[in-house]
Amino acid sequence: MDTHSLYELGSRVELLGALALWLVIILRLPTARRSHQQKMLLIAVIGIAGSVTVYLDPVTAVLNQSFTFAQSCGLFMNAWGVLSSALILDFVLAAMSRRRPWLIYGPMIVTIAALIVLNYTVAPHAGCVTAEVVPWYSAFWWLLVAAHLVGTIPCAVMCMRYGRQAHDNRSLRTGLLLLAAGFTSSSVFWCVVLAFLLARPAWLGALFPLNIGLTAWLMTAGVCLPLVLTARRTAREASALWRLHPLWRDLTKAVPHVTLDSPRTRIRAVLAGPHTIHLRLYRQVIEIRDVLLILQDYVTPEAVERVRRHVIALALPEEQIEPTITACWLHAALRAKRAAGTPRPQLLAPASPSDDGLRSETDFLLAVLRARTCPAVRSYVLPPTVSVLATPDRHNDHAPATPTK
Repeated sequence: MDTHSLYELGSRVELLGALALWLVIILRLPTARRSHQQKMLLIAVIGIAGSVTVYLDPVTAVLNQSFTFAQSCGLFMNAWGVLSSALILDFVLAAMSRRRPWLIYGPMIVTIAALIVLNYTVAPHAGCVTAEVVPWYSAFWWLLVAAHLVGTIPCAVMCMRYGRQAHDNRSLRTGLLLLAAGFTSSSVFWCVVLAFLLARPAWLGALFPLNIGLTAWLMTAGVCLPLVLTARRTAREASALWRLHPLWRDLTKAVPHVTLDSPRTRIRAVLAGPHTIHLRLYRQVIEIRDVLLILQDYVTPEAVERVRRHVIALALPEEQIEPTITACWLHAALRAKRAAGTPRPQLLAPASPSDDGLRSETDFLLAVLRARTCPAVRSYVLPPTVSVLATPDRHNDHAPATPTK
């Protein structure tokens, strides 16, 4: 691959990376406004995105046609680069609870002013500071490179440090390491610039767009990870909401007073935003649990124990035992409720997962739903002596005695 082809490839990667980065920034804006740290991080990423954008050939052409300052030897790009570095350094100090805006933006203004002065004084015969007329040891190059590295290197180190410490949160760890890689790539770019100024190989200059594009894509991956996780969680919760609807419908039909809102159709329930779907699933699980607490009073402890022996005899996997037991006694309790049986408080609580999180509760209830369709559950009928609690006006010699207190 020749240098021209390498440059064209890098330009395409750079353009797509810049578009993807700005899209992710726009999608992250609503959630970032609620958190100061997220807001500072997004501002730092906006600085990087701006630096990537101004180096795009179409953007550079538009700027040169629209602004006089943009035509002044690339000073607009250099000034924006120094500003983005200041935003990144501000984020680092804010994350360390040592934010000093005057200590950051004061030197930033001085640096931009110095670059403007050096641009017109270092090589007055050339008109502009360029790699062809100004050697690598010029103060202009070192000041420009240092202004960028002073922001990107500390940010890369900080993201790497906190990412390696986030052992218990894999998504946070991955996001921070991706951001660290993005800031490292940005730092490498300016090291490549120095190497180019020293050796002047053409192929190294052709790598500039590819390096910038890699930075954009790494930053995009790090910033969009929370969006991907939210989308995955929403899809999982919408699926659970959809699948639990038959169980919720059957149980709330038997005990309608537990519902807080008027019932929604299955399709309307899942047509909402992530937060609404989460709340609807949470409410659905709570309502199902409330019905289970009510219906457990329609079966005796002897019935539950007999169901347990029956399920254990089926040699099911361990994770299916408790959901199958619940499905069996729930079948008997619903039959008793329809027969107008009299509930009597029981000391046993319905089985539940060891973890009280919404996901584990949902998984348990989905397992109960699957167990209800199992032939071993649907065909199993409790003997009358241990089945359901009968109504007082139905005298049955086999009905269990009222528990004494």
